Amino acid sequence: MKMTPKERILAVLRKDTPDMIPWSFYANLIPRGEIEREARNRGCGIILWKPAWRIEMRNIEISVKESWDHEGTRIITRTYHTPVGSISEKVKEDPGYHSKWIVEYPIKKPQDYKIIRYIIENTYYYEDYDSFKDAQEDLGEDGIIFASVGPSPLQKLIHELVGIEKFFLDFYDYPKQVEELIELLEMQQDKIFCIAADSPAKIIYSDDSITGNITEPRLFKKYCLPFYNKQAQLLHQKNKTYGVHMDGKLKCLKNLIKDTKIDLIDSFTLPEQGGDISIEEAKTIWQDKAIAINFPASIMLEGKEKAKKFLYELLKKISPSTNFMLHISEDLPHTVWKDAILILGDLIPKFATF
Repeated sequence: MKMTPKERILAVLRKDTPDMIPWSFYANLIPRGEIEREARNRGCGIILWKPAWRIEMRNIEISVKESWDHEGTRIITRTYHTPVGSISEKVKEDPGYHSKWIVEYPIKKPQDYKIIRYIIENTYYYEDYDSFKDAQEDLGEDGIIFASVGPSPLQKLIHELVGIEKFFLDFYDYPKQVEELIELLEMQQDKIFCIAADSPAKIIYSDDSITGNITEPRLFKKYCLPFYNKQAQLLHQKNKTYGVHMDGKLKCLKNLIKDTKIDLIDSFTLPEQGGDISIEEAKTIWQDKAIAINFPASIMLEGKEKAKKFLYELLKKISPSTNFMLHISEDLPHTVWKDAILILGDLIPKFATF
């Protein structure tokens, strides 16, 4: 029986057999229009993110300033004013790729840890289930919503608050402040996960961007593994699926990831794109987990015929396994995204039907 995109994704997450390998795109990466509609007609799904909660900040004022650089990239400077001081961050937005990245992190000096703590302690979370249900109904069977809870504590500190280089300096120079902030972030995440566990969301998602050359095994074992397993235990009691964005080099972490109770490794990076674990190895070591493979943009830059051959060989490797799906989960240059999505739409329904 023919399945919907939503049913295919849920089948893989339940370790059931879909009618074909699920494939989808992150909603912010593919423009709505003729080609996108054609892809959905061929079975492509949409992945959206929406929290099932809202936040309230108390005793904090936020001022925002916008500017543009010479390339037309938008720069947003956001400053948080609190009774214990002010901190600011700068974020760039690329209009072509719809990407955002932090170019100036909030924590710049030791005194900033106190301000971040104040902001966290004065941020409150509340259920927002009705708007989540409305979004689910609007999407229908065309895809699924990941209820993003943000990064886990360590990853939030590295990727959103301090930056990679300064994190490692502070980790050794100011260990007490770093540890205390990680503990506070975990307390905050515990509250969010409790709301998520009771929400109408089916998939709860940590935006962690794990790669072993930054979150090396000692850090992962101390901070990530116990956190994931604690939250997975809570979510599984409520029949939720727990996914984590792991898009980097994972070879040095493969056994630790195996020991986690997470259900989905999202945006898995192939060796051809810069990852360091083969499909065969991933299939063997993570048999109990669903794996969403990122279809690499770099392949498309080498031409359509090479991309078709690459996808054909990839499908041979993952079929008839039932724990794989394919995503377009990274920025695609405007010159190639149409070809990419049509190549997937042409080959997957023909080749990968079980």
